Parts: sequence; C-alpha cells; structure tokens
Amino acid sequence: MTSNVAISAFVITKNEEAHIAKVVAALSCFDEVIVVDSGSSDDTVRIAQENGARVIHQDWLGYAKQKDFAMRQCKHEWVINIDGDEVLSQRNIDEIYHIINQDSADAIRLHFDDLLWGRSMAKSSRKRSIIRAFKRSFANYPIKRLVHENLVLKKGTRVKSVTSLVTHYGYNSTEMLANKFNCYSSLKAQEKHNAAKSPSMLKLVLVYPLSFIKSYLLRKMFMSGVRGLITAHLEATYAFLKEAKLFELSKDASR
Repeated sequence: MTSNVAISAFVITKNEEAHIAKVVAALSCFDEVIVVDSGSSDDTVRIAQENGARVIHQDWLGYAKQKDFAMRQCKHEWVINIDGDEVLSQRNIDEIYHIINQDSADAIRLHFDDLLWGRSMAKSSRKRSIIRAFKRSFANYPIKRLVHENLVLKKGTRVKSVTSLVTHYGYNSTEMLANKFNCYSSLKAQEKHNAAKSPSMLKLVLVYPLSFIKSYLLRKMFMSGVRGLITAHLEATYAFLKEAKLFELSKDASR
C-alpha cells in the first residue's frame, strides 16, 4: 500500500548504531526521513545517511524540545515520529497508510512490543501506546516537560489506533531498562520540583506496592514469567524513585 498524502518521518538519535539502519530502512517508504542527532560518538550518523536519511545536528535540548525541533525540520503536514530503537513492520506501515488515505483521523496511536532479553512479552499483557503519527496543525510537543513528551492534541482531534505492534529494542536488557527508569525518574522529579509540587510521605509509602500490583496483576505482566516480574518491579521502583527524588530536591531547596 502507498499513501495518497505526503508524509515526513523524523527520528532523534544519539549513539543508536545498533538499530538505526533497520529504523531508517523501514521509514524509507515515506516522502522524507529526517534524523536529528545530538552528537553521536558511534556510527549512527554515517549509517543513517547511507540509508537515505537527511541528518541534522542539534545539541540536546531535552526530549520534548528535541522532538519539536525535529518536527519543525519536516516539510509535510502529516508526520510520524519513531525513536532510534523502534522498527516499523510492513503491517504497521500499511495500517498507517490506510488510516491516512481514508482521512479518518488527524492523529494515529501506535502500540509497542517492548522486547526484554530479546523476546516479546506475553500477548495478553498491556502494551504501551503513544500517538506518533499526526497532522502537525493538530498537535504540539509540551516543551516545558523534561520527560514523557507525549503530544498535546487540539480539542476535536480525531484519533485512531494501529493494531499491529511496533518492535522496540530499547528495553531489551535488564540493565538498559533499569538505567532508563533511573534517568527518567530524575527528570520527572525535577519537573515536579520546578512546578512547585510537594512530596508526600503517604505516596512514598504506598506508591511501590500499588504500582507493582497495577503492573504485575492488572496489566498482566505475570503472564510473561520472570521477565514480567522484573518489569513490574522496575516499573514500581520507577514510581518510588520519582517521589524519593522529589523529597531530596525539596529538602535541598529548604536548606
């Protein structure tokens, strides 16, 4: 299937040589592929260029600002954002084309297959979903956020979902997943501190067990065996660390 509408694809990268060839190759069906790199020390830039992407350097601005910058380099109204460790399948692309060709949505939600130890999680477990394809005039990046740069949509935006899963390699090892959650929790705590939000002792006590139950039982991570247990523990630890680090920032500011 091909699109009747021009589509731009954009990717932000830093040291993504492990997967960038597959990422860009999968995006080559779109009308342009923009890679905004923030200073890779590996072969990310060369590999992206060899696979047909236009590479632009931009020093790191933060997640939302970096994606906003990359989006603004695109020519077309319809854009799709994929990270440097996410690979679209042909089925993903066909579903995206179908929705755009039918003019049945202004934004498209993608669902992700987060690999851990090189394997997919159980089909019945909850999958992350994020709006990643959209008309630029209907969406904005929340540039004040430090992390979790989910789009802000205009009122009345029509949203549809792609049912097939996008393969995500970025959580593939326990160390990688733990490091990301540790980094994200620091950014989220700083974001809350910047917004003058106060930490809560009650939340600090309850957030780990409640988050673990939510992930392991309600989101059915238990269906993935030991990998599901590890994922649920790290997701609950992430929730705990956000509050713990907010306490730390608040005490530092009061000295």
